[in-house]
Amino acid sequence: MTLGEWFIPASVRQDADRLIKARTVVNVALLAAVLTPLFSISYFKLGHLAMGYGILAGGMAMALGALLLRLSGLVGLTAQFIIAIMFAMVSWMVFVNGGLMGTSVVWYASIPFTAVFVGGRRSGYLWAALTLLALVVFLLANGDPGILPSTPIPEAEHPLLQMKSLAGLSIVVLVLALAFDGAKRKGFSQLELAREQAETERNNVSTMLDHITQSVHAASQESRDIAVTARLMVATMTQQSARTQEMVVTVQQMSALTEHNAEQSSQAAAVAIDARKQAHQGGDIMNNAMQHLDEAGTAMARSSEAIESLGRRSSEVNGIVQLIGEIADQTNMLALNAAIEAARAGDVGRGFAVVADEVRKLAERTQTATKDIETKIGLIVNGTQDALVAIREGVDRMQGGAGNSRAAHSSLRELIGGAQNLAEVLEQVAGAESSQSAGFKTFAGDIGNIGQSTQTLSNETAAIAEATRRLDGLMAELAERIHHFEQSRRQPVAMAA
Repeated sequence: MTLGEWFIPASVRQDADRLIKARTVVNVALLAAVLTPLFSISYFKLGHLAMGYGILAGGMAMALGALLLRLSGLVGLTAQFIIAIMFAMVSWMVFVNGGLMGTSVVWYASIPFTAVFVGGRRSGYLWAALTLLALVVFLLANGDPGILPSTPIPEAEHPLLQMKSLAGLSIVVLVLALAFDGAKRKGFSQLELAREQAETERNNVSTMLDHITQSVHAASQESRDIAVTARLMVATMTQQSARTQEMVVTVQQMSALTEHNAEQSSQAAAVAIDARKQAHQGGDIMNNAMQHLDEAGTAMARSSEAIESLGRRSSEVNGIVQLIGEIADQTNMLALNAAIEAARAGDVGRGFAVVADEVRKLAERTQTATKDIETKIGLIVNGTQDALVAIREGVDRMQGGAGNSRAAHSSLRELIGGAQNLAEVLEQVAGAESSQSAGFKTFAGDIGNIGQSTQTLSNETAAIAEATRRLDGLMAELAERIHHFEQSRRQPVAMAA
């Protein structure tokens, strides 16, 4: 990096136009820093201190302009600062060196040129006007000899100083012209480079526009496909939302039915519990009945034994009655024999005949009573036999009833166990129905949430479809604008060709 480039800030280098102006400003400042000491030495040798110090101070101030540019980065302000210092220095030189008739007045010619060179046209117009005004002022001052100070330079030195001034002015103009030409060449070179870069960029932009156009068409097609898919998704989501609502209604009905079934199961469980209690009570009653049947069977058995014993005794009594009947028959025969013998005995046997007759009558009554007793005993025996048969049948039936009762008792026990199991199962079913009812309620809530989520998703999908439709329109508009831009960009190129 050269010394002149060091004074140019990095922020100024980003703009090519400002960079050219900054280089010009720095070149003028550094040129003043180099030339002014040389001119000041000549005037110090001639004893013109005011001229020497003025030139030296002006050169140093102009050199500070380059540092001002480095610190501030303000190209326009620095340019006006340098021109103002140069204008002040020239005005001072003309003032202390004889006015319009001095050798320094030719330096006013460099002010507008330098102003245009470093500040632009407007700056040149401004400083040209100020230069003319200064010349008018000095013209008026020449009419009054007391205004301008006298110069200590002899008249013999004026041609040499005039030559030095013209030579210095020529050098300044040459340097500025060379700087301007260099800047122009650099500008043209940069312009050509910029043109080549612009052409390259144009080709790149053209390629990029082609790619963008293809991408836009592809994106437009994709957006249309997405829009179609989104519409299908919206329709599907709408159907799913409707089906979800139907599922919600169905699940709610199932939940209500399950809750009703749970209530009925609870009631059935309560009824089963009551049935179990009643079955237990029936079992107790059956146990008592079995006990009474056993006792009745025992009593029937004892009755059967007693009747059998009565039958045996009746048979014995019947034998005794028969024996008595036989004795009565024999007694009757004996009485008949005694009556016959008494009749044979006559009067002697009359008393014995009476006794025999009484014995015969007693025997007849005994026979009659014996027959009655035998008849009654036969009836008793027959009744006893019938009672015994009936009791035996009753015992058999009682035993059969007891067996049936035992079987019924066993069945009742099984029924009680089944009722107990049924009650437990119904309690479990009631609990399961309650859990199922709660599960259906939770499921109904979940289905409802799914329905809401599906509806929300359907709305969002519809929004996506609408956004995709708008994106498709924007893509079409972008493709149209790219086409117009490409056409408008190619027309100037064709005209330039």
